[in-house]
Amino acid sequence: MHMEYKENGKTYLMSSNLNRFQEKLYKHLIDWKREHLTKEPGSFKGHIYDYLFPKRTYEFSPVLYTPLQSELRDLQSGPFKYKEHIMSKHMASSQCACINLFMPILLDDNASDILKHIPGRPVDFHMIDRTRLHRGFCFEYWGQDIDSKDKRGFLLDHTEAAGTDSDLAIAYLNENGESCIWLIEHKLAEQEFTCCGGYGSEHNEHKEFCKCGNFDSIIDDNHLCRYTIVGYNYWEITSRHQSAYRCIEGAEGCPFLNGRNQLWRNHLLAFQLMDSQSYKAAHFSVVHHRDNHYLDASMNQYREMISSDISLTSFTNDNVVCAAEKYGCNLTEWAQWYRGLYMI
Repeated sequence: MHMEYKENGKTYLMSSNLNRFQEKLYKHLIDWKREHLTKEPGSFKGHIYDYLFPKRTYEFSPVLYTPLQSELRDLQSGPFKYKEHIMSKHMASSQCACINLFMPILLDDNASDILKHIPGRPVDFHMIDRTRLHRGFCFEYWGQDIDSKDKRGFLLDHTEAAGTDSDLAIAYLNENGESCIWLIEHKLAEQEFTCCGGYGSEHNEHKEFCKCGNFDSIIDDNHLCRYTIVGYNYWEITSRHQSAYRCIEGAEGCPFLNGRNQLWRNHLLAFQLMDSQSYKAAHFSVVHHRDNHYLDASMNQYREMISSDISLTSFTNDNVVCAAEKYGCNLTEWAQWYRGLYMI
């Protein structure tokens, strides 16, 4: 559903179910779009929205940082090309915001120094490994650098339409010169992580168990989960790393039904990368907008479930920009642009 919002003499055509943060950010992004890009709205499913771009042919989303275009062409012509999200023509596209936040930094001569000073970075981070991925990084990463006969990826869930991806992967070297990987999930305006798709499937014959069963039962019989039935190996990996999860034995219902589901799947990807010895270590983090606190509950709940052997670190886009402003070579203009666009 969509509705008309009015504020300070301005009219905004937006979705009707926005939370307070989304409403504030969307209005700001629409103002920015009207001033810097176009006043023309876009449409989705027959409704007009001011935060969408009109339906035209774009080489890249208009919200992407323009100086990146040459580098983006190079990236998109190689083996680590990323698939553009369906909502990439949305001013609040999280995929575009992730590229806007990290790609200028990753291309900077002082990238390693900047990354070292981001709170929540891997404790063993020494320097970016330019020999791995695309000059050390990859957007929408699912293990495509690992030689495998199975094109479904490490979790056996990857298709053209779906699958577990890390929004950004950064290959790095630890102090011993060993290649490691940092998986980062990026959130901008989202109020929750992706929930369980298996539970909502019309083919799920165990919906009652999803609510009334428990972690131990699924460990004992993986086929109680729809994911296993369709061939995903989530519970096989979880069984191998059962000690990583605590405080959920005997708890009623599957612990991964809600927003914790996406956090769990990203950690499973990290486990597989280490189990396969593709990387010495794999670290998982979440980066989110400084003022978006709607994700905190799921992150805190997930942290309570995991043992001290693994970790979930989180930081904000402001933390990243501050590190870039202090340690970057030529990022002043970008930092000013990013702060103006994303309201930080």
